[in-house]
Amino acid sequence: MPDSPRLDVRGLRVALPDGRVLIDDLSLAVAPGEVVVLLGGSGAGKSTFARVLFEPDELARGGWDVRTERLALDRDDLGLVPQRGALFDHLDVAGNLDLALSHARERDAGAAAADTETDTADAATWLARVGLDEDVARRGTPVGSLSGGQAQRVAVARVLASRRRLLFLDEPSVGLDPHRVRALARLIREQVKALGVSAIVVTHDVALAAGVADRLFLLSLEHRRLEQLFPTDWPGPLETDGTDEAERGRWLLALEDALCDHLEEFGDQPPPRGPASTRPVWQRLAARAEPVTRPFAVAAWSLWHLPRQVFGRPRDAATVARRVVAQTLLRPLLFYAIVSVLIGYTVLYVVSQIGGAGVRPDALLRQIGGAHIIALAPALSAILYVAASGSATNAWLGSMGLGRQTLALEALGVNQRAYLWAPAWTTVAISYLLVSVIFALGMVAGGMLVCRSLGMSEPWPLLTAELFDPRPERAEYTARAYFLVWMYGWGIASDVVAKGSAPKPDADAVTRGMTASVVSCTLWVVALELLTVVWVLR
Repeated sequence: MPDSPRLDVRGLRVALPDGRVLIDDLSLAVAPGEVVVLLGGSGAGKSTFARVLFEPDELARGGWDVRTERLALDRDDLGLVPQRGALFDHLDVAGNLDLALSHARERDAGAAAADTETDTADAATWLARVGLDEDVARRGTPVGSLSGGQAQRVAVARVLASRRRLLFLDEPSVGLDPHRVRALARLIREQVKALGVSAIVVTHDVALAAGVADRLFLLSLEHRRLEQLFPTDWPGPLETDGTDEAERGRWLLALEDALCDHLEEFGDQPPPRGPASTRPVWQRLAARAEPVTRPFAVAAWSLWHLPRQVFGRPRDAATVARRVVAQTLLRPLLFYAIVSVLIGYTVLYVVSQIGGAGVRPDALLRQIGGAHIIALAPALSAILYVAASGSATNAWLGSMGLGRQTLALEALGVNQRAYLWAPAWTTVAISYLLVSVIFALGMVAGGMLVCRSLGMSEPWPLLTAELFDPRPERAEYTARAYFLVWMYGWGIASDVVAKGSAPKPDADAVTRGMTASVVSCTLWVVALELLTVVWVLR
């Protein structure tokens, strides 16, 4: 009895919220061990088909109309090689493979039909399978040092190491020269045969398509469905041993002609338009409220996943935390120190000069003590932190979404809420708490410089009394400052991670997310400052 298809989709129809139909009655079955190639022009729906497989929930939330008569797919079998590889930039090359391997072994633990050879293979072994040498596999090799061809091969090795049985390769030859395109085609064929996996290759590259395809399909701009090319006489993948070069050239020309003829006739034809989709009122209200509700949802999900991530996968949690600590604390540390010292010095210097004739400056400073620190440090440190440190983490998370790294994570079976959100949220908050301490101490240091210039003895206890041992009538002001610092830490963390991890359709969306986070955090910092002042002065 033949094995069931790895993918069996029938009657798929996908329409945008405005009613434009991108896919209409698409059907496709992919058999075990088969490589299917999807060709088509820009706007034909190739990326949309990928989103149906990998991001169905995002489409539903965006108001897309997705209908199908049948969609048989085990999502645990579905792996992805995104455009340009989408290697995880916070990990080195070996770390990318290790992440895939650890989750694959966890998923396959206890499986009756485990493959001992692949189960024990390490990162170097998988990289060797795709023709990468020991220098690339060496620990500490940054992904940014790889050429385009090397990055694509690492991405292929990563998805193979994840033990997925149906691979989706999205424009894997982008940026590769003709020699490397042919090498990539041979690599895909070799690994499909060696591991018994299936593959769907989406490409514009005729050489890659002809080199790997068991079957070729055109996503028609005329009918908005798949049409098989050369259904009866296609000879099969051309990048195999024994293929005659003359025959290869003839089929390449035939395939190129078929694609160009279709694009010439239908390339400017817009998608047909149907009725616009209507979402229930509650969905529309939820979409409008998402900018407000998403930070709370991020905090809830992070708290839920944090214990299991920290204790179950401490190495993963530490890796993300190290990246966030570098962005939020270590790199801008000197900036916070300098600014806080300048503010502490300037405030006390101005105070010392406002008394006028007959008023001793040191008497004024003894009156104010450290009150300016508990009044100013929480708000100023929070606003500066979200603008500098928060924006850095926001941009990193946004670039991961834009570069499809988060989609690649999910395609490896890695829950981004657990892997990214939980440690990033916690680290952003804790880093702010440390920055607020540094900021307060910097203001103390600036104030001490003023006190020393006026010949005042023992300025430290004078300036820190409000922080550590306030007078009873001042204790409420100190408690307010500590409360605000605590609230700002977790609030900034929630907002930064929420806006950074939101879907990013283009590069401008990353910038908009950073700006929106700075604006919203500044506004609620100001609001909390005013509300708590009113409460204290009630």
